[in-house]
Amino acid sequence: MVLFNRLKKPLPNRLRVTLLFYFPLICFIGVIIANDPLAFENFIKIQLSPAILLTDYLEIGGIAATLINVGLIALMNILLFYFLKLPYTGLMFAAFFTIFGFSFLGMTLVNLIPIYLGGLLYSRYAKIKFRSIIMLSVFAGTLGPVVSHLIFGYGFTGVLAWTLGISVGIILGFFVIPIARHLLKFHDGFNLYNIGFASGIIGIVFVSVMKSLGYPTERVVLLYQSHNSIILALLFISCFYLMTVGYFAEEELIKKWKLILPISGRAISDFTEPAGFGATLFNMGIVGLMGTGLVLGFGGVVNGFMLAAIFTIIGFGAFGKHPKNIWPIFTGAIISSLLLGLPLNATTTLGSILFATTLVPIAGVYGPGWGIVAGFLHVFVVRQVGDFHGGLNLYNNGFAGGLVAGVLIIIIQTLKGGEK
Repeated sequence: MVLFNRLKKPLPNRLRVTLLFYFPLICFIGVIIANDPLAFENFIKIQLSPAILLTDYLEIGGIAATLINVGLIALMNILLFYFLKLPYTGLMFAAFFTIFGFSFLGMTLVNLIPIYLGGLLYSRYAKIKFRSIIMLSVFAGTLGPVVSHLIFGYGFTGVLAWTLGISVGIILGFFVIPIARHLLKFHDGFNLYNIGFASGIIGIVFVSVMKSLGYPTERVVLLYQSHNSIILALLFISCFYLMTVGYFAEEELIKKWKLILPISGRAISDFTEPAGFGATLFNMGIVGLMGTGLVLGFGGVVNGFMLAAIFTIIGFGAFGKHPKNIWPIFTGAIISSLLLGLPLNATTTLGSILFATTLVPIAGVYGPGWGIVAGFLHVFVVRQVGDFHGGLNLYNNGFAGGLVAGVLIIIIQTLKGGEK
């Protein structure tokens, strides 16, 4: 008991950041276990892919190569957070785990770095510290496919292709920040994936320009279709790791975790503030297991798309999502999937259900009934909007969620006589 009490003292901020090193480490351990002699060759193949949605790197590169990509991107972000001396917040968790998940599905070192550079340039232009907007730049990796597709997908070659891809990536990384801040007003914080909403708008403009110039963007569906023990182990161990660290970092863990459950989740809802570091980690593990249980319970395959969805839920388990506001969204999304006759074990169906949790603030503020309505509508909308941006916005559900929230909130507030 004395040992536990010592372990449960508050951890210094820098030490908390180092706890994230587990995630690239487990990826590199997975690479060793996979023992693929073509791992590096396939890693290069991933870097040279157009990366358009849905490009599952487990399918095109294999387990080992994908884990190299994921591990290196995770390591890059951790070092960036560390050297910028960022405060250890729920937003950091949300950003880190979202990118961690989407490193299985569309994000590479090649397409992320130009976007980060664009954010750095914006900070210089706006005369603000880069550390104050770095999380927005990290989330903006959703536009990575624009960079990759310009270099590898539209038919441009050589220096021209690389110049176009890098230049446009920097420009997008620069402007996505002010655009996202402005569009936050549209859904009033009821869509947690706000960068996805902004990037969807940007993607529509970009695809329209390219199509008019004679460069149409073709959607792809490349999905890994079988279970893999290494990937399943990575997912389950990650959830239990977060819960275990949370236990040892927090006294009266369950009592503090219960402080999270009444929070609506409406942006900005940083769970580290009211509940503490340990309870937040515990909640992240819990919601991660909820997402994993839903996928496996319906007979789905844990592939790159599912990992992107589940790790995004894990990240936002520190910044808006908890069991109480997730279940109504799941319920509504499942009902509409059944109504549409969608197979519940299909990756695309499960992805829509999991990512619909971008709308948990609606359930948190207006109750589970409206949460069910939000999840119900989300599935209808997300199935139609992907072609608008040609798959160049990885957070397609964030775009759909912004549209649903923007309309539904007006309806709710009108019925409630303008109440917010």
